[in-house]
Amino acid sequence: MANRYIQNQKVALPVTIKGEGRQIIFFNGGGATQISWKKVINNLKGDYQLVTFDLRGHGKASASDNYSFEGFLSDTEAVVDAVAQGKAIIVGWSLGADLALAYAIAHPDKVAGVVLIDGAVPLDKPLVEDEMRLRQSLKSPIMKLSRWLIRFTPYNYNIWGDAYANIVLELDKRRQNLLGDYKNLNCPTTMVLAEESAGATGERAIRNNKIWHDGAARLVKQNPSISVKWIQGSHQLPFKHSIEVAKIIDTFAANL
Repeated sequence: MANRYIQNQKVALPVTIKGEGRQIIFFNGGGATQISWKKVINNLKGDYQLVTFDLRGHGKASASDNYSFEGFLSDTEAVVDAVAQGKAIIVGWSLGADLALAYAIAHPDKVAGVVLIDGAVPLDKPLVEDEMRLRQSLKSPIMKLSRWLIRFTPYNYNIWGDAYANIVLELDKRRQNLLGDYKNLNCPTTMVLAEESAGATGERAIRNNKIWHDGAARLVKQNPSISVKWIQGSHQLPFKHSIEVAKIIDTFAANL
């Protein structure tokens, strides 16, 4: 196992490289660190070189004054440029799935295929209906307590309150324009989606589930070559369904 830091302008990004074989590079979700992939990696059966890293403001990466989608995308570009050995398989979860899609479109010469886990779904309407409610929820006492407690875990990150809300809102807006982007994706793609909506309960969950499922259906109709696999579970697929996710990645890699 090799550990190193890669510099992206003013941001230092911790990178872990493990194993030998076909290269797989993992893109994390927002508020998650590279340790999020531990269970998935432990369940992989193929021979791979596995690359994980932390995005700016997450884990042991430097903080930044730019937590935009483009800022995170520049982190992925810096890491892949530094570690890529030919064309890599990119696996992204949540925000990382959207980053993986954007990266694959912008750099087709560096990507053998992408596995998009519970993210990058083209939406016809926003999942966030009430921006003020979102911002208030991220400033609640329980969130402040969580912020303090998480400092003592491997999942530490520095993006809270309005900064985190801005990421959620930007991602929500981007996903409403993704269907056209997929026309420019020219590599094998598998999408793995959770049946249960993220971050919602009751009627909001029912609404968001329908938007999510409808978006996946439109995507497959436009792009029949994209495989969509549903898992009966929540957004925490890398944690709670790591065996299933690992099997999908193994099968995807074997068929390239």
